[in-house]
Amino acid sequence: MTARPFPRTAPLLATLALAATLAACGGGDDDTAAAAASGGTLTLSATSPSSDTTIDLSTATAKGTNGRAADSFSSVPYCEIFWENANGANGRKYAVQVYYRQDNKLPLHVSVVESGGWAVFSNDSGATITGITIDTTARTAVFNNKVLAGSAGEAGTLAGTASFGSSTTAACGA
Repeated sequence: MTARPFPRTAPLLATLALAATLAACGGGDDDTAAAAASGGTLTLSATSPSSDTTIDLSTATAKGTNGRAADSFSSVPYCEIFWENANGANGRKYAVQVYYRQDNKLPLHVSVVESGGWAVFSNDSGATITGITIDTTARTAVFNNKVLAGSAGEAGTLAGTASFGSSTTAACGA
């Protein structure tokens, strides 16, 4: 029996691949991240397969806040905040990535990628999503029990407050 992906999952698979690539390389834009203030602890729960943990973002070996021009992902300029190689209480390493619009701070994408390949995300192909509140003045991202899903049945819920560093793009939190 041959398994065929549903046509509706193709954009999700492409987005997950992009998110994993960007998380692995740190983005790739023209902003210099000043991320000394980045930190916070996020709780990852209701995971499938079971990987419930907390993620200490202050331990991330790479983190940043970047401005991005409109592109094939979003028709409007947006911001990226990321933390890479952050320690999970379960002994694993995690990358967390968030995109949000520069004009109104509404979130577009969030992903959590575990070093072993487990990944969950939420995005709507450049349209805004719910469950995350961005405050560029306080430089915080609040995850309000944000439900995430992976392309192979993975699941997880993200909760907590993350702080992020300033950006050279004022709309992203200078």
